[in-house]
Amino acid sequence: MIRKHRIALIAAAAYNFVFFFPTLFMGRVVSPNDVFFNYEPWSFVPHLPAQNSLLNDPPTAYFTLMSLLKSGGAFHWNPYVACGIPGVGSSAAAVLSPFVLIPVLLLPLTWVYTAIVFLKLNLSFWLAYMWLREERLGKRGAAIGAIVFAGAGVYAVRWLWQATNATALYPALLWVVRRAFNGRRLSIALLILLGVSYAVAGFPSTMSYGAAVALAYALFLAIRERRLPLAPIARAAVAVAIALLISAPAIVPLVQFVRRSGYLDLRADMSLHTFFPRSSFFSFVAPQRLGNPALKNWHGSPDLPPVLDNFVESTVYLGIAALPLILLAAANRRARSRWFWFGALVVTGAAMFGFPPVAAVLGRLPGFKYSPLERLSMVLPLPAAYLAAAGSSWLIAFVRRHGGAVVAWCMAGAIAIAAAGDLAVFAGTFYPYLEPQQTVVPETPTIAFLHAQPKPFRIAAFFDYLWPNSAELFGIEDVRSHFGSEAKYRQLLERIDPTAWSGRSTVLQFDSRKFDFSDPLAGMLGIRYYLEHRTIDIVRWTIFKSTLPGVKESGAFILQPGHVVQRTVHVDAEPFYAIELPVAVEATAGETPALDVQLIRFGSVVYDRAFTPDDIAVMGKVYIPLRPYARLGDSVTLRVRSIGIRANMLQSTPAAGEDPLFYGRVTTPVIFDRELPDGRLFLNTAEVPRFRAARRVAMMSDREFLSRRDIDLADEAVITGKGVALPPVNAYAFVYLKSYGPEEQRLETDSAAPFFLASSEKLTPELAVAIDGRSVLPVEINSMFAGVTVPRGTHSVVFSRRIARGWWWPAGVGLLFFVLIMTGEIAGAILKRPRSS
Repeated sequence: MIRKHRIALIAAAAYNFVFFFPTLFMGRVVSPNDVFFNYEPWSFVPHLPAQNSLLNDPPTAYFTLMSLLKSGGAFHWNPYVACGIPGVGSSAAAVLSPFVLIPVLLLPLTWVYTAIVFLKLNLSFWLAYMWLREERLGKRGAAIGAIVFAGAGVYAVRWLWQATNATALYPALLWVVRRAFNGRRLSIALLILLGVSYAVAGFPSTMSYGAAVALAYALFLAIRERRLPLAPIARAAVAVAIALLISAPAIVPLVQFVRRSGYLDLRADMSLHTFFPRSSFFSFVAPQRLGNPALKNWHGSPDLPPVLDNFVESTVYLGIAALPLILLAAANRRARSRWFWFGALVVTGAAMFGFPPVAAVLGRLPGFKYSPLERLSMVLPLPAAYLAAAGSSWLIAFVRRHGGAVVAWCMAGAIAIAAAGDLAVFAGTFYPYLEPQQTVVPETPTIAFLHAQPKPFRIAAFFDYLWPNSAELFGIEDVRSHFGSEAKYRQLLERIDPTAWSGRSTVLQFDSRKFDFSDPLAGMLGIRYYLEHRTIDIVRWTIFKSTLPGVKESGAFILQPGHVVQRTVHVDAEPFYAIELPVAVEATAGETPALDVQLIRFGSVVYDRAFTPDDIAVMGKVYIPLRPYARLGDSVTLRVRSIGIRANMLQSTPAAGEDPLFYGRVTTPVIFDRELPDGRLFLNTAEVPRFRAARRVAMMSDREFLSRRDIDLADEAVITGKGVALPPVNAYAFVYLKSYGPEEQRLETDSAAPFFLASSEKLTPELAVAIDGRSVLPVEINSMFAGVTVPRGTHSVVFSRRIARGWWWPAGVGLLFFVLIMTGEIAGAILKRPRSS
């Protein structure tokens, strides 16, 4: 067996040896996780520079999903991105592909990238080898063609992206087509496994490319052979139908979410405008002519469109060895399909480089029109593999006739090693290899603090702090996102910050210079903390600018250790979100000096915090939130006690029986909370509870709702769904959150009359609401969130998420068919085995 396939084994071994050399002999793993240290809050941790910062998406937006899959906590719903999106059970997450699912479930996350690369490289190699053997190009030629396909630079630079979940299976599709026309038997169970793996790849464009090539090749063979293999086609059709049934729960939420995202409309003409320039032809022979980000010498090219001006998108490398072999394929008359693959090579290249007739036709096809046609470079390895196999097969036969079998075998081995080594070196110079301990993303003080806070709440970080989606890694709910947001959701964020979305990018992030902290939407989204770099003072000066004197200043006084001062604060003007106390610490004594500040209302302490000298020093002031403890017309008692601190404080003329304590009136909802070694946290005093009883209800269109900034969304719910009557309201209903999880929240309500329960949970097909175990239909409020009418009395209300509701029973039926078919095929194979005498 080994002797029969030794050239294939040599080619695979050569590539694996070169690429995984650091793993085999230096104890390093493939991992771009050092990219996290480019961003706060991790950059304050001692670290080495990132080896390849271009590999940003896999760790910050894909590794985080793998961690969720590993923990098993967000299968149906992922609340950690964009106020919630379908969970890792949706193929939109692209972690159900066997290339990802198997490594994540079986290995520590430290090794997951290495295993993904290993699987994609080696499985695609052996699938390509099987396909090319089925093409009858010989074992040696098939081995060389297989390594050209599996190790192609076009794929190598994308191994850690979802796109190659589908491309690694391209040879399997062609193997099925070729085997069908060769009259060979096809296992339905095996076809079902292939279909499910392809269906959950999670990257629609590359899935479309592979299916289109396989269909075109099948049509070519049908025309050439003047026949249709009806029996294999029927078996394949049955397998595809069953595979779609099984994978429906993963595909349906992807389709639903893509429709809600609006991205298809934005990308409708992208295929007609983005192409490679002619200068990119040189990249076929000089793959690093524009530099390499891993070698820190990337300089790009002004000829490349901006979206292509990076190493990954600009790579078209197929290997130096493949180019002459492709030309020699024309001489191999035994390769009967060579002209089809020459045509595929020409058509694909013409589309990539924007040749008008070809690009105009392909750019309008379903599955092609929503992506730049330059990405058809991911189809190039298919014709390159076939033609390289055909060319090498012809060359080996030629040498065998004129130089003997030994020389031919040695030349085949040399070509295989040269092709594998060249491609492996190219890939190895691009990927970072880290020591296992360097792949661990640490929990920083800010992340630890957020973990300790009572849930539920959301955060909003500014600029690149806690890069979007990296919060998934730590189970923190972030209102920003990367690769996942609905069109309506982006409109909400753009009202708060007009720069939140560029119009084309898949990243949502905030600029604190443009962010409207007073917008009621920020509170309705449930933002409790704003996060900012320690070196940036934009939010700090926003607070200073928005603070007015609460009383008239009349000088200063010294608060001695152990002394207490207090006065009544009247909320006699709006907005009045918080109290500002200017403080200068002059001296400290004792082990834990602090300034203890309390708010007292009706004789009860409603707020109490001990501010340390470090807390005070950041702003030179302390901030005490008034919301939700007091509103217009209310009064609270402000009490300040010094514990080992001698403080200089401003004074004012006091009322009778009160201390001369000066305070400021903060007119913006955001106040300083604390500074940690890795960042600053600011509190949003206008945070709205995730679930609340609406005191008022109004009806508006989405456009009207977005145009109104004067609605207090803490008290009012705006019904934006159509065909809904105004529900009853009751200001005296009580809502208690009993349990909170990523996919289920349990509430208890108590009201003497029916009331409307408003939430900041998105209304999506995954959501179901039940009152006392009975399903009720939620209505759309505040553009895209859920509300429901609750009867009077005490009730249990459950919000739960489940992807693809109504599609699990078809999946079960499909799985049952698969088991029956597989059992039947195994039993048939056993019965057909010849019995020994």
